[in-house]
Amino acid sequence: MQTRERRAQVLKALKEKHRVTIEGLAREFDVSAMTIRRDLKRLADEDIVTLVHGGAVYNEGGAYLPALTAREKQMRREKSAIAEYCAQQIPEGSAVYLDNGSTTLEIADALRGKKNIAVLSHSLPVLNILSNAKSIQLISVSGIYEPRAKGFFGDLAVRMLRQFRIDIAFLGVTAVSLEDGVMSALFFEQSLKKVLIERAKKTILAVDHTKIGGTSFLKVCDLHEVDGIVTDRYADADFIAKAKRLGLEVVQV
Repeated sequence: MQTRERRAQVLKALKEKHRVTIEGLAREFDVSAMTIRRDLKRLADEDIVTLVHGGAVYNEGGAYLPALTAREKQMRREKSAIAEYCAQQIPEGSAVYLDNGSTTLEIADALRGKKNIAVLSHSLPVLNILSNAKSIQLISVSGIYEPRAKGFFGDLAVRMLRQFRIDIAFLGVTAVSLEDGVMSALFFEQSLKKVLIERAKKTILAVDHTKIGGTSFLKVCDLHEVDGIVTDRYADADFIAKAKRLGLEVVQV
């Protein structure tokens, strides 16, 4: 069994059993305990599991958020399609905001060939991606750096953001549902996302279907407070229909 396949099976076992032992996995996959330790260490580095004596526990719950590097690997095709569509909707002269998150990173990449737009962001990876885009005016929102989100937050970021009027803001979220609205796993994100919704003429949730119908730790706003959703074709049909009835513009790509 190849390393990549084995690690996928190890993760599957963790999701099903919630807790595994190194000894048990070594027997199951007929590999050494050291090999399984490396597999679990890799998952721990991505915040997917917590290492415990003799094994590991799968991280889950409302306050759980995998590392950005892990989220980037999930739903790559869907996120790329969402990003391409979002980039196509931005006319010249627009002031665009890119929130932190794995899908907004894809949007940043899709924007690199755009001309005569301004892009604001507090996301360090977004800023890095667009740092060499010569035809884009790139504006960094400053604040206190938060490693979990790889971005700048806090009162300084909120006060700076209030100085701008944004044409389109693309929000990244942990979960979205009809009952709980827009949700985040990180407490320090709430105030900045609220200001984004307030200062943007149009606010779009850029989310793949796995975020829809879920829940998370903290409510950011009700669903009707955003203007639209761009998601993939696997999104729940009932959610899509009800979101449209709330007045949201919903696009599936």
